[in-house]
Amino acid sequence: MTKTKKSSFIVILLASTAYLMFVLMDTLAKHLTTIINIDQLIWGRYFFHFLSMLIFFLIFKPKLNLKKNFKLQILRSSLLVISTLCMFVSLKYFNLVDIYILYFSSPLILALLSAFFLKDNLSIMGWILMALSFISITFAIGSDMKIFSFQLLIPISIPIIWAFYQYLTKIISVNKEPFVAVFYSGIVGSVFFSLYTYINWVPFNSNLVWFQLIILGTFGFIAHLVLVYAIQLSNLSFVANFQYSQLVWSSIVSFLIFGVPIEISRLLGIAAIIIFGVLFIKFELSKNIK
Repeated sequence: MTKTKKSSFIVILLASTAYLMFVLMDTLAKHLTTIINIDQLIWGRYFFHFLSMLIFFLIFKPKLNLKKNFKLQILRSSLLVISTLCMFVSLKYFNLVDIYILYFSSPLILALLSAFFLKDNLSIMGWILMALSFISITFAIGSDMKIFSFQLLIPISIPIIWAFYQYLTKIISVNKEPFVAVFYSGIVGSVFFSLYTYINWVPFNSNLVWFQLIILGTFGFIAHLVLVYAIQLSNLSFVANFQYSQLVWSSIVSFLIFGVPIEISRLLGIAAIIIFGVLFIKFELSKNIK
């Protein structure tokens, strides 16, 4: 195996692992939405993220420059926290697969952001692939999301927020300090929701919930750290291809754990989303985000 192939293999392994962990984390979160309050769920997600980060710091002692891009780091981390809030609330009302399907409009939104802020106009092929991607997303989502409701606005906001988050992630990734990005991600959510849940705390009915929250936060920390490393070793446009594996993982997990049937029409829609999405990233995001 050549050095280039070995490097690509490592990036693929890191990216695939991170996206699988995101699915497992959201699966556990969906289960916990039926047991505890959403604010306590988010608190556990970020508090144990922060504790995992401290353990990592004590073992590996990475160098930190917390002053560089401070405002961007806070803004990026705040977007992540808001995205998590929207995701966990959405999990309470909607199917995991449907939320992920809707989420995959984020690369399209990211391209529009690049076109608006960086003046990188989309090619004709880009517009065609974007239209096909949106059509595929509309075709693949379940019936619950095809009927407008106030709750539907919450999952719709996720890809918009996530697109801004990805944009800022790439900007700060040039610092070659992935631990700093993960540090801010953990501390912003941990501090805010620690204060909020302290005032509104509701005792858990089972000690098992604590164990599940520890897993939730640890998975979140590891997944984000691994993903930032993958982006540093390659580039955002290449790593973004593997986010579509979440559609496959979420479909399998939803079937095995929540008993959601894997319909042929949904599979065809998911396949179309992956094909058009990867082609869109190849033609558009690769030129906008190096």
